[in-house]
Amino acid sequence: MSTFAVFGMTANVALAMARETTKTSRLPTAGLTLAEWNKAVEEQAAKIMAGKKVRQLSQLFDAPQYAEQFMELARKTGQCRDLRIRAKCEITDAKGKPVINAKTKMPKVGWTEYSPDLSRVA
Repeated sequence: MSTFAVFGMTANVALAMARETTKTSRLPTAGLTLAEWNKAVEEQAAKIMAGKKVRQLSQLFDAPQYAEQFMELARKTGQCRDLRIRAKCEITDAKGKPVINAKTKMPKVGWTEYSPDLSRVA
Protein backbone atom coordinates (compact mmCIF):
# COMPACT_ATOMS: atom_id res chain seq x y z
CA MET A 1 0.00 0.00 0.00
CA SER A 2 1.31 3.40 -0.94
CA THR A 3 1.34 6.54 1.12
CA PHE A 4 0.71 9.88 -0.55
CA ALA A 5 1.81 13.42 0.28
CA VAL A 6 1.78 16.84 -1.36
CA PHE A 7 5.14 18.43 -2.16
CA GLY A 8 5.72 21.98 -3.33
CA MET A 9 6.36 25.44 -1.91
CA THR A 10 4.04 28.01 -0.40
CA ALA A 11 4.74 31.58 0.65
CA ASN A 12 4.29 30.68 4.34
CA VAL A 13 6.77 27.79 4.17
CA ALA A 14 9.27 29.98 2.26
CA LEU A 15 8.95 32.68 4.92
CA ALA A 16 9.54 30.13 7.71
CA MET A 17 12.61 28.77 5.88
CA ALA A 18 13.92 32.32 5.41
CA ARG A 19 13.50 33.10 9.11
CA GLU A 20 15.58 30.03 9.99
CA THR A 21 18.41 30.80 7.58
CA THR A 22 18.68 34.61 7.77
CA LYS A 23 21.50 35.71 10.05
CA THR A 24 20.89 38.33 12.72
CA SER A 25 24.22 40.08 12.26
CA ARG A 26 26.46 41.17 9.44
CA LEU A 27 29.64 41.13 11.46
CA PRO A 28 30.42 39.52 14.82
CA THR A 29 30.33 42.94 16.52
CA ALA A 30 27.35 44.61 14.82
CA GLY A 31 23.78 43.31 14.78
CA LEU A 32 20.91 44.10 12.45
CA THR A 33 17.95 46.21 13.47
CA LEU A 34 14.54 44.53 13.39
CA ALA A 35 13.55 46.42 10.22
CA GLU A 36 16.77 45.39 8.45
CA TRP A 37 16.32 41.77 9.51
CA ASN A 38 12.68 41.73 8.32
CA LYS A 39 13.75 43.12 4.95
CA ALA A 40 16.48 40.46 4.67
CA VAL A 41 13.95 37.74 5.55
CA GLU A 42 11.51 38.98 2.88
CA GLU A 43 14.29 39.04 0.26
CA GLN A 44 15.35 35.50 1.20
CA ALA A 45 11.73 34.29 1.06
CA ALA A 46 11.36 35.80 -2.43
CA LYS A 47 14.51 33.94 -3.54
CA ILE A 48 13.13 30.67 -2.14
CA MET A 49 9.81 31.17 -3.94
CA ALA A 50 11.69 31.86 -7.20
CA GLY A 51 13.83 28.74 -6.80
CA LYS A 52 13.23 25.07 -7.54
CA LYS A 53 13.43 23.56 -4.04
CA VAL A 54 10.27 21.86 -2.77
CA ARG A 55 9.22 20.54 0.63
CA GLN A 56 6.62 18.15 1.91
CA LEU A 57 3.65 20.37 2.68
CA SER A 58 1.06 17.89 3.89
CA GLN A 59 0.80 15.05 6.31
CA LEU A 60 0.65 11.52 4.89
CA PHE A 61 -2.57 10.43 3.19
CA ASP A 62 -3.92 6.94 2.51
CA ALA A 63 -5.46 7.86 -0.85
CA PRO A 64 -4.51 10.34 -3.56
CA GLN A 65 -7.90 12.07 -3.58
CA TYR A 66 -7.18 13.43 -0.10
CA ALA A 67 -3.89 14.83 -1.37
CA GLU A 68 -5.76 16.44 -4.28
CA GLN A 69 -8.15 18.09 -1.81
CA PHE A 70 -5.17 19.41 0.15
CA MET A 71 -3.70 20.83 -3.08
CA GLU A 72 -6.98 22.65 -3.84
CA LEU A 73 -7.01 24.19 -0.38
CA ALA A 74 -3.35 25.23 -0.66
CA ARG A 75 -4.05 26.97 -3.98
CA LYS A 76 -6.99 28.88 -2.47
CA THR A 77 -5.13 30.06 0.63
CA GLY A 78 -2.21 31.85 -0.97
CA GLN A 79 0.76 31.92 -3.26
CA CYS A 80 2.16 28.48 -4.07
CA ARG A 81 4.21 26.78 -6.75
CA ASP A 82 5.09 23.30 -8.03
CA LEU A 83 2.39 21.42 -6.12
CA ARG A 84 2.76 17.71 -6.85
CA ILE A 85 1.50 14.49 -5.34
CA ARG A 86 4.18 11.94 -4.55
CA ALA A 87 3.76 8.35 -3.46
CA LYS A 88 6.09 6.49 -1.13
CA CYS A 89 6.85 3.17 -2.80
CA GLU A 90 9.67 0.96 -4.05
CA ILE A 91 12.08 2.74 -6.39
CA THR A 92 12.52 0.98 -9.72
CA ASP A 93 15.14 1.32 -12.45
CA ALA A 94 14.47 2.00 -16.14
CA LYS A 95 13.60 -1.66 -16.78
CA GLY A 96 11.04 -1.71 -13.96
CA LYS A 97 13.12 -3.82 -11.59
CA PRO A 98 13.36 -2.68 -7.96
CA VAL A 99 16.59 -0.94 -6.93
CA ILE A 100 18.25 -2.99 -4.18
CA ASN A 101 20.05 -1.38 -1.23
CA ALA A 102 23.57 -2.85 -1.11
CA LYS A 103 23.72 -2.77 2.68
CA THR A 104 20.35 -4.27 3.59
CA LYS A 105 19.69 -6.30 0.42
CA MET A 106 16.12 -4.96 0.45
CA PRO A 107 14.38 -2.81 -2.18
CA LYS A 108 14.87 0.93 -1.72
CA VAL A 109 11.77 2.88 -0.72
CA GLY A 110 11.36 6.55 -1.54
CA TRP A 111 9.13 9.28 -2.91
CA THR A 112 8.16 9.01 -6.57
CA GLU A 113 5.89 11.22 -8.65
CA TYR A 114 2.30 9.96 -8.60
CA SER A 115 0.37 9.86 -11.83
CA PRO A 116 -3.20 8.58 -11.79
CA ASP A 117 -3.81 5.48 -13.87
CA LEU A 118 -6.08 6.78 -16.63
CA SER A 119 -6.89 3.27 -17.88
CA ARG A 120 -9.17 2.74 -14.86
CA VAL A 121 -11.37 5.65 -15.96
CA ALA A 122 -13.89 4.33 -18.47
